[in-house]
Amino acid sequence: MSDPGSLQNLNDITLPAPPGLWPLAPGWYVVIAVLLLVAVIVAFRWLKAWRRDTYRRQALRELAAIRTQGKAAARQLPVLLKRTALAAWPRQRVAVLSGPEWHVFLDTAAGTDRFVNEAGALLDRLSYAGRGEPGVSDSEFNRVCALAESWIRKHRGDGG
Repeated sequence: MSDPGSLQNLNDITLPAPPGLWPLAPGWYVVIAVLLLVAVIVAFRWLKAWRRDTYRRQALRELAAIRTQGKAAARQLPVLLKRTALAAWPRQRVAVLSGPEWHVFLDTAAGTDRFVNEAGALLDRLSYAGRGEPGVSDSEFNRVCALAESWIRKHRGDGG
């Protein structure tokens, strides 16, 4: 039985062990580095946008406080809009605006026509109202608050 070609001398096929996950092939290090770089860039841009819009969040909080106080605080709405605009644009461009020019500016910044057509006269009346109740109805107050909120959220400033 010393025949080397005998079938009794055959052994089962032994499979090699599966390859390990570590160490990684060099290509994976490149992929990981690119993904980390992309993640850092996205995080940096998000943080920059979040910081740039801080004035918006503050303006929306102030608007919520005005709404809570009711129409007695309606006189603060034009001031809030002006301060918000001053945070987004250079002072030389915004501070000099009043009346129809201010309404056109607000509409242009938010891509609407609601200040010129609807709320301009009401904003002027609130801007120059004397002490005490500003003399606006609940529906006018709610409409101008909604319009102010829409403008604060949608306007596109220069970043100045």
